[in-house]
Amino acid sequence: MATKTSKSGLKNLSIREIVILVGTLISAVGYGFYQFEYQVQIKQIKKLEKKSKAVKSTTGAFQQALITPARTQKTKAEIKNLKDEIIELQATIEKIKARLTGQDLEILDELQNEADFYGVFLKSIKTNERSVSQAGLNLKEVSLVMEVESDYDSLKKFVTSFKNFPAVITIQSLETLRNEKILPKLESRLHIKVVVL
Repeated sequence: MATKTSKSGLKNLSIREIVILVGTLISAVGYGFYQFEYQVQIKQIKKLEKKSKAVKSTTGAFQQALITPARTQKTKAEIKNLKDEIIELQATIEKIKARLTGQDLEILDELQNEADFYGVFLKSIKTNERSVSQAGLNLKEVSLVMEVESDYDSLKKFVTSFKNFPAVITIQSLETLRNEKILPKLESRLHIKVVVL
């Protein structure tokens, strides 16, 4: 009689063999995970920790550089200087606005009074007005051509007094002629522009 050969397969494995096979598979999978996943992740974590430390130290140094007392004092001084400059500019703007608030007829009267005060005789005044718009303001520009008689000193004092007028006055031209008939006085032609609001 012929004997049956036993087929090898999973069904014929003993419990001991199955435990060895499962243990081997678990060890292989565990070793593969450890080598190819766990170790790689640990290396990446260490790299990230090094980068984080470097960034923290750089950030800390940068913050220290920004917060040093000398730098803070310097920045505070710069801010104070800027505020002072702004206050000066605002004062200048207010002063110019105040000088522009005069009326042209009032200024003509004041010019006449100043001329009389300094001994300057106004022979004639020719005026020409035009409206001007500058820096958002509607202004009036009055051009005055004055024919005057005076000595040098009186003329100088009269012209110097323009800086005290409540308007912006610019001297366009000043021509002086010597006339033998009126010596020691001179004839002068003074062209000025007055700007008012």
